[in-house]
Amino acid sequence: MSSVEFARACAAAALTVLALAAPAALAQSLSLEEAVRLAEARSARIAGQTAAVDAAGELITRAGELPDPKLVVGIENLPVSSDEAFRLNTDSMTMKRIGIEQAFPNAGKRKALGARAEAEARAERANLAASRLRVRREVAVAWFDLRYAEAEHAALVRLERETELEAETAAAAVAGGRLAAADAIAARAAVEQVRDRLAMHERTLARARIALAQLVGGDAASRPLGAAPDTDALPASRNELLVRLTEHPAVRSAERQAAVAQADVAVAGSTKTPDWSLIVAYGQRSPNFSNMVNVLVAIDLPIAAGRRQDRDVAAKQALAERARNAAEEARRSAEAEARTLVADWEAAIARANRYQHSILPLARERVELALAAYRGGRGTLAGVLEARRAEAEAQMAFAQVLAERARAWAGVTYLLLAEESS
Repeated sequence: MSSVEFARACAAAALTVLALAAPAALAQSLSLEEAVRLAEARSARIAGQTAAVDAAGELITRAGELPDPKLVVGIENLPVSSDEAFRLNTDSMTMKRIGIEQAFPNAGKRKALGARAEAEARAERANLAASRLRVRREVAVAWFDLRYAEAEHAALVRLERETELEAETAAAAVAGGRLAAADAIAARAAVEQVRDRLAMHERTLARARIALAQLVGGDAASRPLGAAPDTDALPASRNELLVRLTEHPAVRSAERQAAVAQADVAVAGSTKTPDWSLIVAYGQRSPNFSNMVNVLVAIDLPIAAGRRQDRDVAAKQALAERARNAAEEARRSAEAEARTLVADWEAAIARANRYQHSILPLARERVELALAAYRGGRGTLAGVLEARRAEAEAQMAFAQVLAERARAWAGVTYLLLAEESS
């Protein structure tokens, strides 16, 4: 096998951990797309934010409604002195009164409250879209982490198998007098070291599976992983990402919160226009006197706007300015994130190419030369074991580089909102 062919075989082994799995097992494999769907379906974060969206939607209609009317019941003009004290039927002004009071906020306030409720609903929808995107990115990273942890595990298993074979060969050579006992002991020690490394990595593998299970459920996470998506190309270029930064979930959410804060300014400003109330009441007097009907109008008098309403407006304007600055900060952070993800992916691409076309072939060539020298009596068993260990380390490092590339790819793929949250 040539060096290039071997590098290709190593890449295939890193990308397809279960290459010899049965068709029935492959049919039950967990693809990244299915993992994303499962994670979204079982996410408590998404369910909670969906409830918040529903709540905000209910308040849109409520915001434009009039306040509930008030029932007015009482006794008017009841005498409290003289012989007529506390008697209902002696004074012509005494009456039992019942009526309805209805408040009428000014039209500007009702419109502002309705606009604020709509802005709040848009903000909650933006938060829901952001929650979905965060879950998608989290499950993609967890899926890739497990996949390449399995690839590293496979490299260690191969090293264990090859080291065990060398140890068995060394034991036979010692028995035949062709090898020193110290070399056989060194070979057995190398086997135990690989097994210890394998046990430590099994813990890493278990943690990666637990992280995925937290998102998709234990049953799904226990299934073999399906074919990985192509991470050799990004779904969007750096320039496209920078142009579409308004679709970043943090930016979208911050902009919607800024709109809510600006709506609060309008609500505060509407309080400078008086509200009014209407009271309609029926007064019942004693049979000796006529019953009465009362119609009253009450009007707010914002006579100290400079000390009250204007202060409220100024406070809301300051909060709106803070929200606009937060939106700008979110945009800058999103730009930095986009640039960083693309840079990470480009670096991982370069490193993966170097491993595939240089480092892995050289590591394999070193193993072949060490084996040839050992079989020809010019090399040592220790040299062979060291060459095999270095090859396994290179294969594991290659899997880690592929994992870095996949994480960056997932970050770009799930960086921007696919759906309109407005």
